Amino acid sequence: MLRRFFPLLLTLSLVATPQVVVAQSIEQLFQQGIAAQDAGNFSEAERVFRRVIQREPNNTDAYYNLSKALYNQEKLDEAMANCQKALQIDPEFAKAYNCLGVVLLEQRKLDQAITNFQQALQFNPDYAKAYNNLGYALLEQGKLDQAIANFQQALQFDPNYAVAYNNLGIALRQQGKLDQAITNFQQALQLDPNYATAYNSLGAVLLEQGKLDQAIDSYQQAIKLNPNYAVGYNNLGTALYEQGKLDQAIDSYQQAIKLNPNYAFAYNNLGIALYEQGKLDQAIDSYQQAIKLNPNNADAYNNLGIALYEQGKLDQAIDSYQQAIKLNPNYAVAYNNLGNALYEQGKLDQAIDSYQQAIKLNPNYAFAYNNLGIALSDQGKLDQAISNYHKALSLPDEKGTAASAHTLAHSNLGFALQQQGKLLRQQGNSDAAIAKLKEAITEYKRSIEIDSNYVTAQNNLREAQRLAILWSNPPTIAIDDRKHLPSEEDEPLVKVLRSTVQIIAEVSEGNSIGAGWVVKRQGNTVWIVTNRHVISGEQTKPPSDKIEVEFFSELPDDKRPRYDATIENITAPDNWDLDLAVLKVTAVPDDIEPLKMLTGRFANNTDVFVIGHPHNLISRWISSPGKTVRYDPNYNRFPIDASVAKGHSGGPVINNKHEVIGIMVAIRTAENIATARDRPTPIIAGGSGPATGGFGLAYRMEVVIKQLKTWGILN
Repeated sequence: MLRRFFPLLLTLSLVATPQVVVAQSIEQLFQQGIAAQDAGNFSEAERVFRRVIQREPNNTDAYYNLSKALYNQEKLDEAMANCQKALQIDPEFAKAYNCLGVVLLEQRKLDQAITNFQQALQFNPDYAKAYNNLGYALLEQGKLDQAIANFQQALQFDPNYAVAYNNLGIALRQQGKLDQAITNFQQALQLDPNYATAYNSLGAVLLEQGKLDQAIDSYQQAIKLNPNYAVGYNNLGTALYEQGKLDQAIDSYQQAIKLNPNYAFAYNNLGIALYEQGKLDQAIDSYQQAIKLNPNNADAYNNLGIALYEQGKLDQAIDSYQQAIKLNPNYAVAYNNLGNALYEQGKLDQAIDSYQQAIKLNPNYAFAYNNLGIALSDQGKLDQAISNYHKALSLPDEKGTAASAHTLAHSNLGFALQQQGKLLRQQGNSDAAIAKLKEAITEYKRSIEIDSNYVTAQNNLREAQRLAILWSNPPTIAIDDRKHLPSEEDEPLVKVLRSTVQIIAEVSEGNSIGAGWVVKRQGNTVWIVTNRHVISGEQTKPPSDKIEVEFFSELPDDKRPRYDATIENITAPDNWDLDLAVLKVTAVPDDIEPLKMLTGRFANNTDVFVIGHPHNLISRWISSPGKTVRYDPNYNRFPIDASVAKGHSGGPVINNKHEVIGIMVAIRTAENIATARDRPTPIIAGGSGPATGGFGLAYRMEVVIKQLKTWGILN
């Protein structure tokens, strides 16, 4: 749900050319100094032009060129002093005004820079470079029309001015005139085929148009022309990121940083790519480095907040979002994200205020309307919540981390309608309740039509369809599910299945469904182990206060008995080393027994099966066969090559002797398996990421048993 931005730093060149002095010996020195400037040897150029000034203290061109050499060495105060010295000698020296404007521009003194560029043009109305630089300053102020007019004026006086074409293209891009921008970048390159900056600028527009391959080609050409072009590497990384090539993107960002260790944007973007790989600690380090280099970088503070939020460090996340807002009071995304963190802390009024501020700043922010609806729904203000979901659906759809804005809004709207139906049923209005439930079912189906992999909508639909049957035909007597079990001959795993439960936890977005299994029984009470995220929806969120479990039988969904469950123990939301919870259930059937557990090492490629309730299948209690990939006692988890899906979380991993050797916790795609064992990523555990995967990740039983003993569940 959280959008992030990738700043593309488009450098604009400020160029000036020295005049030639008539005196022969001075002319030779000028040629030597200019050659040094052209070769990038600015300290040598400085030395030469100081020699000229020693011989001719009133040579304005020497002061002007000396100021250029000093500027290129970032000696801004000295550069300014020499520009002013030239103007003391010749108050109508246009080049000195232009030079002074460039220095002021570098110091971000835009109004003063503009005044000096205008002064240069007063004394030289045909001065193309001054028009270009004036356009640059106006562009920095966001005065796009005026900037464009000045770039065009520069081109009128110098039709072969490639830099002005590039800068005109940048201004047109900011106006959204992408095709015109491309035309100008191409014109710049036609005039100067070795113009790396123009290739970079062209790449930025192609990236914005979604033409990623062409954008990458442009960035690579810029880098080929200028191997030390840190900006080009940064932007190449962004294009590769958009293609999902995270490793290559990271390489590009790191190369940009190697070339420019003070490149805050590249550190920010590196952090984003690392975040997407689930490397939260490394991402946080990168964001913090970006902030250290540029304490006014609101995007880096926002992104830091996102990573801290994912780690469950809500207070720190809130501090980061608030800092982003302090730096940019119009930062709607940061207000939305601040609302998310406050919501997780249960501060609903403050969360609502943040979402409303996000909407005030961006009235078309569909995600903020959706989030506001969730918070209002939690306060029982269902009509207001529904109104906000409808507003989200009236706006253009937006892509998000877990699902698009419309996918979420349809599902959340359905859940609010379902809650209204429950209230109507409690009031004795059964017909109206069923009608609301049918509306809810329609919304869940619409959500799934947009994104068939959105698990929450599928879980909500399944539960709503179950309720529709129960509300239409309420059961008259309790059903003994023990009479509806297959024989061991027909189903050899019946006892294992019987001790593996389906868990249904009501969360803010609807229903979270996963698995768990019995680890202990005393009398008619059992204790069930599962994952924290199964009963909270996401690991960092508070657990549900309405949890039910079902035991295996051949009864249909609407007939299978449900049992209320309470939380006996649960790991902390910021404990990424262990994602566990224990539920307590009473009055269970007498045939439910704890599963056997195997401790210690098992062989690689051990045949196993995983029991769970995959969202993408109609049937429950699916046994998915597979093999263990490796056992490493140095890590809490081990990978399993099996066809697993969301709904397997919390399920037992069982060997051929029907012994539990692990508990499922996450899903990983094959290409991520090398990093998956470092820590569970909240993206997978929390309900985003792939719906099915080639690898499951399970906790070793030694780790689980140790925690159960710590909690006093096992002796």
